[in-house]
Amino acid sequence: MEISCLIPARRNSRCYYEERIHLNEHFRYHKRLVRCGCKKLGTNLYLFEDQVLMLEERDALYDKLDAGKITKVELHEEMKKSGHILILSNRKMKEQEAYELFKRRESVEKMFDIYKSTLSADRLYLHDDESVFGHVFIAFLSLYAYCTLELLLKKAGANKKMTPGDLLF
Repeated sequence: MEISCLIPARRNSRCYYEERIHLNEHFRYHKRLVRCGCKKLGTNLYLFEDQVLMLEERDALYDKLDAGKITKVELHEEMKKSGHILILSNRKMKEQEAYELFKRRESVEKMFDIYKSTLSADRLYLHDDESVFGHVFIAFLSLYAYCTLELLLKKAGANKKMTPGDLLF
């Protein structure tokens, strides 16, 4: 049995420079145009170009240049990668599927952040097994309730105005 993996490449990865991946496909993700391409090279390399992300990253780069945090040479090197996301996978799939799987990790990371920060569930200072199990169970129920409230707010179109925490208070 083979386990599928999907790993974003680091921004300083040589694959950004050494491998020529043609962006000959496109799709829309949340009304944003994403150009994409794939290349098989031992593993599957998926390259995505998001124009909105590119503008945001270039603006941030110029802010760094103005603040003296980077040089013009570094600016030009970073500009080549701006707006690009490179994903490596051992599984062949359509580019859009790879991108959506990559983007789905954000919601998982957000839930872990809520679990740790909002619910303080990572602070296990309890002394016996029953207390730990109870604490983890209650934290799980709390996270489930939080996610349910978040979905209800999203369906009602109120998620931009308030969070589940705001709703509870």
